[in-house]
Amino acid sequence: MKHFSHLPLLKRLISAALAGMCLAVSGCATFHEDTCAQFEERRKETDYDTQYRFSESDSETAAHNFKPMPRSAGAVVRLYKMHIDQPRIKPCHDLTIRKEVYLQRTAGTNMVLEEVREFYTAHGSLIASKTEILSNQLRTSGYYFGDTPLPIPQNAPSGRYRIVSKLVMKTKNDKSRTVLLARTSASFQVLALDKR
Repeated sequence: MKHFSHLPLLKRLISAALAGMCLAVSGCATFHEDTCAQFEERRKETDYDTQYRFSESDSETAAHNFKPMPRSAGAVVRLYKMHIDQPRIKPCHDLTIRKEVYLQRTAGTNMVLEEVREFYTAHGSLIASKTEILSNQLRTSGYYFGDTPLPIPQNAPSGRYRIVSKLVMKTKNDKSRTVLLARTSASFQVLALDKR
């Protein structure tokens, strides 16, 4: 019977482990709520504008692979691509949109370049749009990489969404006249938030 003398100790260890698991589960629920609350706080201070970076090496390669800009054009976009890092995402996270642009443009300050992003449901309903002026970032001809964070709020309905992004050109003298330079799109899915 000596080999059963450790039974009370074993029961205590199992009870402690079960109690620890219960605390961990309830702690996870609190952690989940805190994470969404922290995310909502961070959203207030986060810059959600696109940040483009010029790539000299890719600009040189693109200049050899694409035809030159027509003399009559103020700007031409030869390449405009967009993809989403995580096409399936839960609320309380930032979705990252990655973009590539090869732009040919004339020098001068009279041109205004804008990027218009439109967000659609799977059924094609427009739910939001945002316009950014990119003239200061896309100052010269070249190849650019861009990142755009997109917040997925806690109350975002689950489902599929589509982002349509357009690069447009206007002149400072006549901002009512818009020239569409390029358009691209990508889809993502918002998953249901875990209920604990």
